[in-house]
This record gives sequence, structure tokens and C-alpha cells, in this order.
Amino acid sequence: MEAKLSRYEKLRIATRYWLLGMAETDHRYFKVLEAMEYGMEHHDGLRNGGEPEFIHQLSIFQHLRTLHRHIRNPVTVYILTFLHDAVEDPRTDKDTRKKVFISLQDVEDRFGDAIAAKVKKLSKEIMGQPNEDYSLDTVFEDEDTAVVKAGDRVNNVSSMVGVFKPARLERYVKETVEQFLDRIKLARRRFPDQEGVFENMKLELVNQLQLIKHIMEPQNGDETTNGAEASA
Repeated sequence: MEAKLSRYEKLRIATRYWLLGMAETDHRYFKVLEAMEYGMEHHDGLRNGGEPEFIHQLSIFQHLRTLHRHIRNPVTVYILTFLHDAVEDPRTDKDTRKKVFISLQDVEDRFGDAIAAKVKKLSKEIMGQPNEDYSLDTVFEDEDTAVVKAGDRVNNVSSMVGVFKPARLERYVKETVEQFLDRIKLARRRFPDQEGVFENMKLELVNQLQLIKHIMEPQNGDETTNGAEASA
């Protein structure tokens, strides 16, 4: 009997063939595919829940792909989706067991200075050092990084139940309510031609936060995510 493909393998295959199809009429999508392969080679570890690390980037991409017609600069956004953690998260060399980082210069050499600047904007740390220029306000003032960051948060929130311990889960939910929902709504007004993207992200987050609230109620009472409904 033929072995069933894992969720990761299905996402990887679907993403590759969608990008190859897009590249038939727009050769810029070959660069997106290059970013996918580059990111997949670097992010070769496992997530906390045991799935391949790069399933995070593939999942964000597949979500954003469904909103393709609402994204102003899809090629840039998709490249950033595959590279948004590239300079922040190291991989471990299988032979030496040393941490291996991608530098901003590596990104610039391969994908250009504009992409490198936006990857920097998305990175809290760069090669193990704090990025002093990082700011969520700055991220959400950029038409491309705002889309990627919103998609990143949606994916993280939707995949953390059963992986994060209750205290960390509660902190992450609180951070989402207090720091992300209002910025996503502001981006919805700031970039009206991408309104469909940010409205989708807002609704996804509110629904996920409500679900997490109900899951956590037996342990933590009724206080968690009280701000989610009001901020919708």
C-alpha cells in the first residue's frame, strides 16, 4: 500500500506546483520559488509540536495565496513569507552541531536590497543579536511587511493550542489582543486596496482567540481574552 503523504509534504508539493504554474506567465515567481527552497533548506529543524519547522512558512503562504487578488505586491509578500525568520532563527549544522545563521547580506546578495530591508524590518533579532530598529508600528506601516506579520500571527495563534503551556498561551493571547488587533485594523484603513487581507486576518484572530478562551476557561476562569470581542 502506498504511504500517505504528511501534511507538510502536501503543503510543500502544492506550494511548489502553484508557484511553477504562476511562473508560466510571470517569471518573477521563479524568484519566489527560489525563496521557498532557500528558506526550506535553512529551516530544517522541528517545531515545538514535532512538525517540520518550515511548515510554518508554508502554512502562512497557503493562507495568503487564498487572498492573492487582495495583495498589492504578491511576489514581494510571498518572498518575505518564506524569509521572514531567516536571519532570526539559526539552523544546527548536522556535522559540527554549531549554529548557522543567514545574514542580511546573504539575503541582499540573493534577493536584492529591497527584500533585505523588509526582512530586517520583520526581524526582532539578527544573527543572535537584538534588532534595535524593530518595531511593530514600523512593521504595520509597510504595505508588505504588515501582510506578512499579520499572517505570521494568525498561523502562530492557530497552532499553539496543545503545544504551549497554559501560562505561555495566556501571555501570547494577551499580546495578540493588546498589540496586534488594533494595528491590523489600522492597516486595514491605511491600505484600503488590501482591506480584504486585513479584514480576513482580524476575523481569523478574533475567532481563534474566542476558541482558545473557551478551551482555557476550565483552568483560568472567564478573564482570558476579554478584550478580543470588544476589539473586533
